[in-house]
Amino acid sequence: MNFMQKFAQGTDSGVDTYFGLCTYPGHELQHCIDLKVYPRDIYAFGLIAWTGNDVLNRRLRLLAESKGFRLDDTGLFPATHGSGGKRVMSLYEFVVLSLVYMVHLALACIFQLHGTRASASFKFNTEKEGFDFLGFPWLEPHERNL
Repeated sequence: MNFMQKFAQGTDSGVDTYFGLCTYPGHELQHCIDLKVYPRDIYAFGLIAWTGNDVLNRRLRLLAESKGFRLDDTGLFPATHGSGGKRVMSLYEFVVLSLVYMVHLALACIFQLHGTRASASFKFNTEKEGFDFLGFPWLEPHERNL
């Protein structure tokens, strides 16, 4: 198998994407391949996003949204604005979410002052921590085609 790198693209989140074409000896067909390289601090989110099918990803994103967050392959962020479907939050949920967000912002500011790249995403070391936080049953990667 031959792999030819077309170009690399970086993002603000630190994810590097390499686009390329793959050809197999004796075949004229070429296949496009995208390779994504995630920094360690958001690696778990990349795994969650790319090891599940679209149904699982949609469920996890809707679950995150119902809890006041936005989930993508670069992190789990406190939602900054509604997406049309409004959900009434209890006073307890509002206070807890506000406190978590304030602590998170304070830590982001501290890291930024010390030269570390700051982001507003929660940090998880493993995919399981992300599933647990969202309250979704843990699924091994091979079980993620819903």
